[in-house]
Amino acid sequence: DKENHVASIHLAQMLYIWPYIMFFSFPLLYPYILQAFIPQKYIPSAIRSGSTRHLLPRLVVAIPVMIAMLLIVHFNTIVHPFTLADNRHYTFYVFRLLLRHPSTKYLAVPIYFICAWAAITGLGGLPNVQPPTQQEANPPQAGVRIGNPRQAEVRRGDRVRLPLAPYSSVTVGPGHRVSTAVIWLVATTLSVVTAPLVEPRYFIIPWLIWRLHMPSPLPTGEEAARERRKPARTRGARLKAMFYAKHDHRLWLETVWFLFVNWAVGYMFLYRGFEWPQEKGKVQRFMW
Repeated sequence: DKENHVASIHLAQMLYIWPYIMFFSFPLLYPYILQAFIPQKYIPSAIRSGSTRHLLPRLVVAIPVMIAMLLIVHFNTIVHPFTLADNRHYTFYVFRLLLRHPSTKYLAVPIYFICAWAAITGLGGLPNVQPPTQQEANPPQAGVRIGNPRQAEVRRGDRVRLPLAPYSSVTVGPGHRVSTAVIWLVATTLSVVTAPLVEPRYFIIPWLIWRLHMPSPLPTGEEAARERRKPARTRGARLKAMFYAKHDHRLWLETVWFLFVNWAVGYMFLYRGFEWPQEKGKVQRFMW
């Protein structure tokens, strides 16, 4: 049906993608939410940071972005006829909620902003990643001896392998450069803003590329470092080491979350069917 799928400028798609990413990747992004909105003393030490100032967006950035989002919502919100014509799709219920009151779509802007901030910040690595030590940040220069006096000089062009302390605060999987986020944003914008219809499948590839670039470091708090050094003697200690101290526990949470989402969607599809009055005897089923 070409008449109902004509390409158009639909900038609001770049607002809807952020709650989509937050929904499917909440287990990966929750440390940023905790760090930004909950006092440090209530946050587990493994994901605790010394300061939250570097996490929160600056007002000179947040205010213009939120104003731009409000303008997009006001001038470029497109509700495709198919969106509100089929109550089998979950997007039908999302848009029915957004359109329940004229102000609801504007009240959703802070949610778009928080989700966007968490998703983009996530590409930079966990908020608890410690800065490199002075030795790691300033590697030896040519002609400088390292280690004991009998060690040979470092010649220009040699590759130096610095001995890191056990369980160093420098984590695996460093964050990405700003250019990575910019390229991803541009590519995602070009791929979704021409679609007038909002469907979750349009966001799968952008989300998948984002997920593949999401750093996955180990916990780096002092308590987590001590836990990784200690031998696990009891069953409880072994479980804690396996699921939390010695691994990125967010991956376990992500696995459980995906299993739950798949179970819930499958349950709704198989056991919560309904009938349309105009098609009696035919079971309609919920789907993405």
